[in-house]
Amino acid sequence: MKILKINNIKDILKRSSWLCCTALAILSIFCLTVSADQGSTDLLSIFGNADMNDRIDEADASYVQAVIDGKNEATKLSDANLDGRVDSLDVDRVNEIIKGEEKELIVADSIGRNVTVNVPVRSIIALGTYRNEAAKILKAQDMMVGVSSDIKEGYYYPDLADKPAVGTWSAPDSEAIVKLQPDIVITSANMNRATMLEESLKPASIAVLGLDFYRDNIIRSEMRTLGFILNRNAEADRYLQWRNTYDQPIRDYVTGLKEEDRPRLFMEWGTKNSISGISSYGKGASGDAVCDFTGGQNIAGNLKEFPKVDSEWVLKENPDVIIKCLAPGSGKAGWNSTEEAAEILDGYIEGRPGWSNLNAVKNNRTHLLSTEIAWGPDGIVGVAYYALWLHPEMDIDPEKIYREYLDQFMGVEYPEGAVLGYPEK
Repeated sequence: MKILKINNIKDILKRSSWLCCTALAILSIFCLTVSADQGSTDLLSIFGNADMNDRIDEADASYVQAVIDGKNEATKLSDANLDGRVDSLDVDRVNEIIKGEEKELIVADSIGRNVTVNVPVRSIIALGTYRNEAAKILKAQDMMVGVSSDIKEGYYYPDLADKPAVGTWSAPDSEAIVKLQPDIVITSANMNRATMLEESLKPASIAVLGLDFYRDNIIRSEMRTLGFILNRNAEADRYLQWRNTYDQPIRDYVTGLKEEDRPRLFMEWGTKNSISGISSYGKGASGDAVCDFTGGQNIAGNLKEFPKVDSEWVLKENPDVIIKCLAPGSGKAGWNSTEEAAEILDGYIEGRPGWSNLNAVKNNRTHLLSTEIAWGPDGIVGVAYYALWLHPEMDIDPEKIYREYLDQFMGVEYPEGAVLGYPEK
């Protein structure tokens, strides 16, 4: 099992001995602080990835040996067999992984759990739409022995419609899972949910991984890690390279922005909000990460992860842009027409006294975004809408991106006429 990719740091190291010493010193400091859920967005979270990049190769064996020799600092993933020490057995494990001779992998999942997975993995169950979407991108449908019942409403998975249901993503049926005997079950990155499921499946020796596939800051790491576990490295690379063709121009544009060029954004989600209780995205939330990535200033960014604010607070903050995230319902990608979307958005603003005086409203910078494409592996479409609405001068086409995604990764037709984001500009 091996990923053949050139690492930029290592290219630099080969060019100059001076740079080599400098880079290794920097790398040592970096590795002391990085972890599987706080490091590179493209991190392969497998124990044995000692240099904490996007693959396991000979450099990792050398890195582990240097740790043993006292020349490198140990990283979170240096202890390849997770026995509490870094020694020659870890070099052996890394070499086994490189040659594809390993019998197990130890995975650092997205909630900080270290999970042992027996390989090769031949059968899986992914709970919930984001995880099934990731499995489909990795062309792992042939491994799916069961699905959570909630995905049957979505139009992404006609090829999984006949698979046995094992409860919902949030309330899986452990007995049904055990009967199907998957090698691994992939659930959301929620500690309580993953721990309870793990306990119920332990007698059957079924590994449980907590991976979200919706948070923009870790989805690349999760895709690469799952691709490695399922021996679908090429498929993971294909998705990540495609996604980067849209991520990188946004990243480059935002890097050049001054603080005053970052519009102040208010994001709202949910259907049960009132004037006194409006759900938003605070520090560490998925919406906060997307806002920052696309060059906005989240006016709720200093609040808790999912705060409730009132209408008076929004009026006082007076945002430049407002984005309302809402599920269109019935497993649809978006709303049926611009008229339907306009009616929802107008009603949303008109129902809030004083909001007509907000800068965002006066300047026609209020928007409605379908949650179906806001988060998850297809969330790059939502990211594109954020970027376009925050910076209308950007050359980016969310519909084009979605058409490509459906064609290249989901194998389903584009929902002609569906309104994913309104108004588009």
